[in-house]
Amino acid sequence: MAGLFGGVTDLLFGSPPAAPAAPDYTGAAVAQGTANLEAARATAKLSNPNIYSPYGNQTVTYEGDVPTITQTLTPEAQKTLNEQQQGQYGLAALGNQGVANASQVFNTPFSFGGPAVQTSLAPVGALQNMPTGDQYGQAGSVNPNAYGQAGSVNANAYGQAQGGVAGPNLANTLDTSNVAKMPINAGTTAQQAIMARLEPQLQKNRVSTETQLINQGLRPGSEAYNNAAQLLGQQENDQRTQAVLQGLGLDMSANAQGYGQALSTGQFGNAANLAGFNANLANQQAGNQAIAQNFGQGVTAQQMANQAIGQNYGQGVTSQQMQNQAIAQNYGQGLSSAQGQNAVTAQQFNQNQQAAQFANTAQQQALAQAIQQRQLPLNEINALMSGSQIQNPQFQQYTGANVQAAPIANATAQQGAFAQNLYNQDVGSYNQNVAGLYGLGGSAAYGYAKRP
Repeated sequence: MAGLFGGVTDLLFGSPPAAPAAPDYTGAAVAQGTANLEAARATAKLSNPNIYSPYGNQTVTYEGDVPTITQTLTPEAQKTLNEQQQGQYGLAALGNQGVANASQVFNTPFSFGGPAVQTSLAPVGALQNMPTGDQYGQAGSVNPNAYGQAGSVNANAYGQAQGGVAGPNLANTLDTSNVAKMPINAGTTAQQAIMARLEPQLQKNRVSTETQLINQGLRPGSEAYNNAAQLLGQQENDQRTQAVLQGLGLDMSANAQGYGQALSTGQFGNAANLAGFNANLANQQAGNQAIAQNFGQGVTAQQMANQAIGQNYGQGVTSQQMQNQAIAQNYGQGLSSAQGQNAVTAQQFNQNQQAAQFANTAQQQALAQAIQQRQLPLNEINALMSGSQIQNPQFQQYTGANVQAAPIANATAQQGAFAQNLYNQDVGSYNQNVAGLYGLGGSAAYGYAKRP
């Protein structure tokens, strides 16, 4: 029975699918390595170009996969480099000579035999004490009450000055009820009259123009008709604008004229009120001047009495000042004598201090000279060895970019997986067909066995 079904299966569906051949992974790996090597070579060549600059050249050559970088200076730069190297060599030789000189200096320990530092001054005389004021008497003072009390003038005894004059009631607002109003919206007042006359004319002109365009064969919506209509609209807009500006000018002129008339009326009333105020003010000032004159006469009389008191007081002050000056003169003479003696003492102290400072300055100068002689060989060596360094032109460093090789190995693996997937699908389909055939065969055999 199995043989029968196997033959039928081969007859209907053919032989089972053959498994795909295994991919050549070794060959793919070798090919991938070759591709990687070629990518690395391309990377090196693309990332390291030859460089030609005003200071020199840099070229890259290859022996197999080994790069060689050659840097060549221009003739002038090469001469400069040679001179710098020669100078560096000379400085190095001088530096070695300076080392020998420094060795001789440092073989001898440093010692300083200069003058010692001054720490004390020669003695001077003691300072004199300042004299006290009590030795020459006490200064006196003058009592102004001994010569009488100065008086003052009472202004109320000559009458009170007249009070201020009330100012006029000046107008601070204008009556603009009769002034022509400014237009609020376009098309009012004078503008309305001009526009009322212009609009019928514009409408009549538009109807005439549209009729003329139609008679010329132009129809609404055509380009020529629309251009003519647009030009007509611009002309109408210009006429309306001119009419609005003209009406606005007339309205503003009427408004300004009415405002000027109202302002003149207010100013006339204010001038009348101001004239009455000036007359009242003049009368008030005349009364105040009489009061001030009487007060001035009283002040003059009191001032004369006060001057007499002041004169007596001044004479007493002068007498007392003369006595005080005599006391101050005696005190000043005693003070000058003590200050003179102290000045002599201070001068002697300053001279002694300057002599000590001079000796200390000389000691510091001698110490600095000795230290400089000690350090001079080292400074010479540092100066010779720290000369300017040779500066070569800067070129691009040898670098490598990352050029990706073709993914041969990955593609081979994907191709194998694709073939295996197709094989699996074919096997699955074949197995389903065979299972279906076996199912039909089993049903037929079962029916045949039940036959009588």
